[in-house]
Amino acid sequence: MSVTNKDVAHLIISFLQDSIKKNQISEDYAESLQDVVIDCIADAYEVSVDDTPAAVASKFKGKPLVELLTQAISTNSSNSPTTEAPIAPPVEDTELRKQADALKLEGNRAMSRRDFQQAIDKYTQAIQLVPTNAVYLSNRAAAYSSASKHELAVADAERAISLDPTYAKAYSRLGLAKYALGDPKASMDAYKKCLDVEGDKQSPSSIKGYNTAKLRYEEQLKNSISSNDSDQAQVQPQSENDTTSTNRGFPDLANLAGMFGGAGAGGAGAGAGAGAGAGGMPSLASMMQNPQIMQAAQQMMQNPDALQGLLSNPSIQQMAQNMGLGGLGSATPNFADLMNNPMLQNLANSFLNNRDNGNNNGNNNGNNNGNSGFP
Repeated sequence: MSVTNKDVAHLIISFLQDSIKKNQISEDYAESLQDVVIDCIADAYEVSVDDTPAAVASKFKGKPLVELLTQAISTNSSNSPTTEAPIAPPVEDTELRKQADALKLEGNRAMSRRDFQQAIDKYTQAIQLVPTNAVYLSNRAAAYSSASKHELAVADAERAISLDPTYAKAYSRLGLAKYALGDPKASMDAYKKCLDVEGDKQSPSSIKGYNTAKLRYEEQLKNSISSNDSDQAQVQPQSENDTTSTNRGFPDLANLAGMFGGAGAGGAGAGAGAGAGAGGMPSLASMMQNPQIMQAAQQMMQNPDALQGLLSNPSIQQMAQNMGLGGLGSATPNFADLMNNPMLQNLANSFLNNRDNGNNNGNNNGNNNGNSGFP
C-alpha cells in the first residue's frame, strides 16, 4: 500500500493535534499551531482537517506518527548488520598538555639564553608527550635553524604545516631554513604562503623574510644569465679560430701572408725579418728555413683540394699579387696555372730535396750513433 504526500500531511496534522490535546506544547504556542501551522499544512497539501482522523485510521491503522517512526527505527536496527562504533580521534589529555606546555616554556627560555641544544631537548620532550602539536614542532624547527641544523628544521616545519596548514609561523620557519640551505626560490615561496595565511595582519619579520629571499633569488637569476653570456663570448672566438686554421689543417694565414710580404706595414716588416729578396720579398732560402712555410707546403703537397680552398683566402690572394704569381690574385685562380708557375715549382722542388736530404742525414746519423759503441 503506497503512501501519498496527502497521507503524510494528515499524519503530521494528527501529530500536532495530539500534542496540543496532551499539553505537550505551551499555551503560548498552542494557539499558533492550531490556527496557523495546521491550517497552512492543510492548505498547502489541499487536504481537509476534518478528514484527518479517517485518513490516519485508513492508511496508518490509527497509529500516531511517533509510534510509526519508532517501529521503523527498530526494524532497521534489527535488519542491519552489527558494526562497531567508529573510534573517535584521540583528544589531547589535559594533564599531558599541561606538561608539554611547561616543557615548551622551558625551551623558549633556553632559546632566549641562546642555549639551542637545551631548547631542542625541551621541545623534543614536549613533542613526545603531544606529537600532533604544530606549535611544538615549529618551535623546534626554529631551534634547529639557530643550531645550523637546517635540514632538520625543514623536516619539522613541513610536518607542522601538514598538521596545521593555518599556522603561519610554520611557513616562516620553513622559509628561514630553505634560505639557509641556499634555496632562495623555495624560501620565497614559503614566506609568501606565510603572508597569505597572516592576511591583513602580516608580521614585519615575515615581510622582511620574503623581501630578502626575493632579492637573493633575483640576484641568482641575474648572475646565471651573466655567466651564460660570458661562456658564450669565450667559446665563439675559439670556434672562429678553429674554423679558419686548425680545422683546415693550416697555420695562421695572416701570419703566412705576412711572411710572404703581404700588403701593408705588417707584410713589409715580416718580409724584411725573413731575409728580403728582390722587391722586398723574402728569399727562397729564407722561406725554406721558416717552419710555418714548410708546414704549409707539405700540407698543400699532400692535399691539392685544400690548396684550392687556401687560394680563396683574401690574404693569400694579396700575397700572390705581391709575389708576382700571375693570375693568382684574382677571385678564382686557375689551379693548372698555379701548378705550372716556375716559382712555386722551384719552391716545391727545394722542399722535396730538403726533405730527402733530411731523411738521409737522419739515417746516416742514426747508423753512426748506433755503431758508436763498437771499435
